[in-house]
Amino acid sequence: MSFPFDLGFSQILFLGLLFFLSSAIQGVLGFGFAVISSPIVVQINPELVPQLLSLLALPLAIRVFYREKEKVNLKLVRPLILGRLVGGPIGTLLLLNLSTKYLSLSVGFIVLMGGVASYFGWVIKRNKTNSFLAGTFSGIFGMTAAVGGPPVALLYRNTKSEEFRPSLNSVFSFGIIITLVLLLATGKLSLDHLYLFFIFIPFVLIGFSLSNKLFSKVSDSIISLTVTYFSIFSGLFVILKNII
Repeated sequence: MSFPFDLGFSQILFLGLLFFLSSAIQGVLGFGFAVISSPIVVQINPELVPQLLSLLALPLAIRVFYREKEKVNLKLVRPLILGRLVGGPIGTLLLLNLSTKYLSLSVGFIVLMGGVASYFGWVIKRNKTNSFLAGTFSGIFGMTAAVGGPPVALLYRNTKSEEFRPSLNSVFSFGIIITLVLLLATGKLSLDHLYLFFIFIPFVLIGFSLSNKLFSKVSDSIISLTVTYFSIFSGLFVILKNII
């Protein structure tokens, strides 16, 4: 049986398990799906980033947001959404002009920087200007690498998890819609991406549904630390692989 983008059955199965695990982690932490998936997927086939990951991340982000939506302060989220509106077109220009090599390098760099920021506990003060800038960079990163989380996570690092999760995913939900509209408008989103979406979405939804059961005995801090180290090492691996 043949699959789009010359993917074999073993690759389909591997990606399904990857999306299952990364969606379960996002269900617990509020982020992690693209951070974990993107550096691996871009090595398998760069044509799947950001298209496939954006398609899969949208229902996941909506589910996480809806689960705890009453904890979101929409007044603080608005500048982030405006920033995504600005960052999306900038990211589109980069995506249209980046070669496969530089697309992979951008994925590695963004994931690495997210991991380093998390490791050192960097925090950005929440105000309208910083929120707008974080949203802009989130839009750029989301468009080029499907990894729009790190800039927003820096703003919400010191908030409680019940606000952190839905706030991030409210931004992700709007931001991914912007990303997909721009991908469609520029002809970068194909029917083959949609075909793979329908293959993989069950893995994503099952991973999210089982997230609490899967990680009920593991603390959020341990999971978050694991994602941090994974981001650093996977980001470095992608960068080194494309420059050596």
